[in-house]
Amino acid sequence: MSFNLDSGNDVGEGSRKSNFISEINMTPFVDVCLVLLIIFMVTAPFAISGINVQLPKTQAKSLTLSGESLVISINKKGEYFIGKNIVKEANLITQIQTSVKNDEHPSLFIRADDGVPYGKVMFAMTAAQKAGVERIGMVGENKRDKK
Repeated sequence: MSFNLDSGNDVGEGSRKSNFISEINMTPFVDVCLVLLIIFMVTAPFAISGINVQLPKTQAKSLTLSGESLVISINKKGEYFIGKNIVKEANLITQIQTSVKNDEHPSLFIRADDGVPYGKVMFAMTAAQKAGVERIGMVGENKRDKK
């Protein structure tokens, strides 16, 4: 038996070459993005929860935040924290200025324990204004979040 490997028909070879898929498969990219999104959504609440603060309950709608914001926490003892670092009341303005110096439009959120006197919260807000913070927000716990 003899076989002829060269059929002399170039039509078959040309059609084989044109069957290559030249599109990018986006499915793995989308899968990875969705997994990362879920991971960030789950871990985001823990990013600012380094200080044990019992937030006041509220019925306000949750806000979606864009960009990085500075968070000041005030615990039951009335101590101020930027991130997880304790800050003395006398140094609060300077520390806020240092933390927001690279932001074009700085924003700050205050997380105060439910039992903190109003004067402590007002001091933090005044310090933020003196430090040049343009937007100041208060963080509360939505009644629907925890039961």
